[in-house]
Amino acid sequence: MTDLAWSVSWEIELDDAAHGALAALLGRAYAAQSVRFGDGRSWAGARPELRVVARAGETPVAHAGIIRRFLRAVPDGPDVLVGDVGLVAVDPDRHGSGVGRALMAQVVTTLVDLDVPFGFVSCGPAVEGFYRAAGWTRLPGVSVHLIDTHHRSRVDADPAMVHAAGRPLSAWPAARVFARDGQLV
Repeated sequence: MTDLAWSVSWEIELDDAAHGALAALLGRAYAAQSVRFGDGRSWAGARPELRVVARAGETPVAHAGIIRRFLRAVPDGPDVLVGDVGLVAVDPDRHGSGVGRALMAQVVTTLVDLDVPFGFVSCGPAVEGFYRAAGWTRLPGVSVHLIDTHHRSRVDADPAMVHAAGRPLSAWPAARVFARDGQLV
């Protein structure tokens, strides 16, 4: 991994060429949904605020997007500020090399730098172990109401994962349902 250069970039700092390279990586990483990343589009729903990227030379090989938002504990609160993490991707040729774990360590450092109390990610059951190995904790029995990338409201029962970034995990609200208003990253 010594061949990798890491960067954290605000969305406004990326030009069309950077988006095109990221879109190519995301298309390889999410092959079944690669059409979403056509025409240099490096986002699927909401555009991230920040992007954590590893490059080998000029080529992106790992990526995660972060957007700050409040999750609402339903029905009565409290709201909790999170760094909502999405579009986590590692080039398939680099799977199993430790790049994903290094990416998530960079994400946590970025969350701390953003001064958000928690990182939050929802994931498919098949990758829950990856996040656990990177220090994320599943919120058991939690469902998330969200607006998906097709602009539809739905309930997501997939694993919701949290990482303490600025507060202890014990400060996470005890609610079983959270509303993630705004579109997915």
